[in-house]
Amino acid sequence: MMREHHPFSQSILLAGFIMLLLSLLLPWWGSYGVLKQQAQQVHTQLTLSAAPTLDNSTPFISTVSTTPLPHETHAWWYGQLAGNQHYSQGDTELYYRLITRPATVLWLSISVPLMLVTLILFGALYRRFARGYHAESGHLRRIILDPNAATTSHSHPLAGLVLDLHHDFKHQLDTVKQQLHIAQQQSFQDNLTLLGNRFAFSRDLALLLNGENQLASHTLMIVRAASLQDINIGHGFQAGDQYLLDIVKIIRKTTQSELTAQIYRLSGTDIAVLFNGQCEPLAQRLGERLKQELSHYQHIHELACAAYIGFTQVLAGQKAEHVLTRADLALAQAQSDEPNSWALVLRQADEDSLGETQWRQRLQAMLDDNQVLLQVQPVHIYKPQMPGYNEIYTRFPNASGGTYPASTVFAMLQRLNMSMLFEQKIIERILHQIGQSTLSEQRWAINLTPTSLQLNSFLIWLERTLLKDPAITSKLVFELDEQVLQHQLVTAKRLLDVIRSCGARYAVSRFGRGYGSFRLLKEIKPDYVKLEGALVRQLAQDHTSQQFTRMIVDLAQRLGCAVIAEGVETAEQKILLESMHIDGIQGYLIAKPMDFADFKAL
Repeated sequence: MMREHHPFSQSILLAGFIMLLLSLLLPWWGSYGVLKQQAQQVHTQLTLSAAPTLDNSTPFISTVSTTPLPHETHAWWYGQLAGNQHYSQGDTELYYRLITRPATVLWLSISVPLMLVTLILFGALYRRFARGYHAESGHLRRIILDPNAATTSHSHPLAGLVLDLHHDFKHQLDTVKQQLHIAQQQSFQDNLTLLGNRFAFSRDLALLLNGENQLASHTLMIVRAASLQDINIGHGFQAGDQYLLDIVKIIRKTTQSELTAQIYRLSGTDIAVLFNGQCEPLAQRLGERLKQELSHYQHIHELACAAYIGFTQVLAGQKAEHVLTRADLALAQAQSDEPNSWALVLRQADEDSLGETQWRQRLQAMLDDNQVLLQVQPVHIYKPQMPGYNEIYTRFPNASGGTYPASTVFAMLQRLNMSMLFEQKIIERILHQIGQSTLSEQRWAINLTPTSLQLNSFLIWLERTLLKDPAITSKLVFELDEQVLQHQLVTAKRLLDVIRSCGARYAVSRFGRGYGSFRLLKEIKPDYVKLEGALVRQLAQDHTSQQFTRMIVDLAQRLGCAVIAEGVETAEQKILLESMHIDGIQGYLIAKPMDFADFKAL
């Protein structure tokens, strides 16, 4: 805004420079004219004289000679008039110079005063302008920095505009602050349960661990909703969400007497609670109470297990990863016991491996006795020319006749370095079952764990296995989670190249978590794209999700990918997806997972 004054200040400087130049040139031009007139008089005198002669007493002449005069720098500012002059008439040759001093004195006597007057005049004008300019710019600067500094003594035309901008900016800033506060609160809140999320948990745990009171004792309890995945598959995602809300309600009921309890949802299955107080008495009191409530809930809803509970202590100065490792070990020990059990781990010692030892024995027994169960959930395909698509799930039976939560089993497999053995065993069982199946025109989807991407030995084994029977391999579709692919894209491409080169196909499951999905689609160009169940659940209520889904379907089909929607549970979702020309739908509305031996394709 203040730069608007600069052209005027430049005009003053330019006018001053021009006046200085005129003060110098105009007197010079006058003195030059006087000198030129003197030269004409001398020339006229020589022309009219019958015998032209000159001497040093001749007016306006400084030097006379009959021979050429030497070249000297003499009053160079008058150019040729101040130089050597030559006159020739008959045999007479004259060389002379004009007197330039009077003309120079005349020039300077006029020019110097004029220049001084010009400098004083324009200097005063510029100084006055500069003072006003600096006063106005300083006032504007103060208003910009502090609108309360505005005074009536300065009526700058931009001051009102600056104040208006300040008011608008303050209003916008207040609005943004309010929105940021709301967004910050939402960023620390889980959307489903309205509990604090893992970011809030990490923040609050760090505050406890970095506290100055080294004697303060706190307790961490983690409740793992063991049946979430089974409920999602067997009864649908809505039932799974309700199951989680019920578990949270039980936790709130059990911990309501503990005034310091802070509850968080860490992940899909894990609910964490932080307490002030000694760990052992809290664990004994709350563990038994929670176990009773969870067992009652398990009985009413006919679940294999409602949840497992792990306790550990939190002391200032400890590292967060050590606290979480102990809590995880406590959960592992609880999961190796009867349903809804709780366990306490105060410190890591030799006895902490007890839970892992039991898990290793049970997992090894599953391998040796071929106890892994296979279930199938079909996809309803809309295009007659497309082969049927059936996703295969694995179930892990426990000693009480139920099944272990799949997430728990895979977590323990990874911890015990048994993931590859189980992955190989499951794939071999599936290939054997497909070989015996009479459904020759069907395709069978196998889920691969993230561990598969990290092991070169698994890639070698998989390639050799798939090349043994090309007919069966051509019916296979290997599914990989979108989030896993995005985080391990380089190693994933190696696995996908092996799958493609052997004649099998691959799919991206849980697709559509953001606009980064489109970049992944371009990178790997899968045969099938399976829409994220959470995206499907939002279709009926969220027009943005509908537009996003239409974009995915359109782009994927243009790239030659078939699009399948997972987690379809209502007729309204089905109708919306059909209107988008989706290739297939999968979910509880279509069919429940069933044993492979009893499966008949849609």
